Amino acid sequence: MEYASHMRVIIVHHGQLPGGDAPVTGGALRAWNHGQALLGAGHEVHYLHREQDGPGGFSSPADLARRVAALHPDRVICLQIEDAPALDGIDCPLALDLYAPRLIEAPHQGRLTEVATQTLCALSAADVFLVSNPRQGYAWLGVLALAGIDIRRDPTLHIPLVAPEGPRRHLPEEPIIIGGGASWPWQDPRSVLEPVLEILDRRGAGKIRWVGGSPLIGDDRDQPWTLPDHPRLESVGWMSYADLLRCYASATVALDTAPPSPERTLALRFRHVDYLGCGLPVICPPDSPLAASLGDAGWVGSDPAALVERALGDRDELRARSRAARQLARSHFGLAQCGALAEWVETPERRPRPDGPLLRAASLSARAHQAEAQSEAMERALERAEREVDDKRTEVAQLNERVRSLIDSQQHLSHAIDEVAGFKREAVAVLDKRVSLAERSRQELERELALQMADNEKKTAELQAMDSLRERLEHDIENLRKEIHRLRQRGPFRRG
Repeated sequence: MEYASHMRVIIVHHGQLPGGDAPVTGGALRAWNHGQALLGAGHEVHYLHREQDGPGGFSSPADLARRVAALHPDRVICLQIEDAPALDGIDCPLALDLYAPRLIEAPHQGRLTEVATQTLCALSAADVFLVSNPRQGYAWLGVLALAGIDIRRDPTLHIPLVAPEGPRRHLPEEPIIIGGGASWPWQDPRSVLEPVLEILDRRGAGKIRWVGGSPLIGDDRDQPWTLPDHPRLESVGWMSYADLLRCYASATVALDTAPPSPERTLALRFRHVDYLGCGLPVICPPDSPLAASLGDAGWVGSDPAALVERALGDRDELRARSRAARQLARSHFGLAQCGALAEWVETPERRPRPDGPLLRAASLSARAHQAEAQSEAMERALERAEREVDDKRTEVAQLNERVRSLIDSQQHLSHAIDEVAGFKREAVAVLDKRVSLAERSRQELERELALQMADNEKKTAELQAMDSLRERLEHDIENLRKEIHRLRQRGPFRRG
């Protein structure tokens, strides 16, 4: 068979893709791995996210349809059931990823009717359905048949979760047990954590490091439990994907902390394959989708506390199971195991769109839910607008009061300015008089100074004349002295 090449594939998802500092949701991580598998097969990949996940995202179903159509895709992969109906009108094959058992999660959130309606509408829009493990595919077949999909030939594709190539492993001196996840109502871990904490207390060493917290995407109602308050339980919250893998690689063992539930039986978790990719052995229960393939990469059993005690008792066994975990990640959860996705992109099969009273009822229900949601949104917007109007009225009243106060201040200032202006006029008049008097005084002083200078010059001339006379007199006196002296030398007055 000759495959087509270089298909343009649009992947529609929620959440931020890995690579930055923000935490990564499972859906965004799966979208990223789909893209990496298709890029490796030579195809062109574009990602579309919601507006709330970052700049450039789609804001509504209609906006999503416009953006996808503008890219002229050959194939579309949708990660969320609520987005699929908007893509039904795009003239290209559509794959819907059913990695999350949404119908089983919905009753815990009180949203079964809404999610069931969304699911039926989404299934009727797609051509193929992706699942993360075979058990999940079996669970969806009945729902697909209910939606009018012909299941005589399996319409699902098994595309496994992809394990990362984690950083170098470092086994800590004191035990660090990794647990984690969002605080979804269907996975309360307290019944699993408490006996393990008792074991650590008896040993006098070690801690549980919990990675997770409130859902990154979801409603605040989806937080029905909190972690136990214990000195050996450390909650580190959410972290970037790179930091998350380093955290896993530096721990001792990972513990599947979800209690028994139908959701746990069907959903292989992203953190499970991340544990394996980091060489972190996993402790899981027998009903986990991971249990059948785990082998020497961890421990399977119904008593997690006993398995933790066994795991912490032999470091050599921990190292061996760590190597087995990495090997399992490569052999069962690598990009090489995602070849079926590239095959579908290259040779897709279009399915006739199902029809029937159930789907029509679901469509009507979906539109009713959408109208109800829009009505609630409009009511909330109206309430916000009314609150804003009330706030604006209060602001206007405050501004009017400020305006009145400013007008009063302006009047006071105007009166003060008039008074200052009058004072300035009086001051100018006084200063003008003083300037005039000063000018006259200056002129009189100048005349008096001229007279004084003339008199001074006259006195100076007289003094110079007297100096000249004095010099002549002194000269004449000197000459007389000399003459008298000479006469004394020659005349009869000479003493003999």
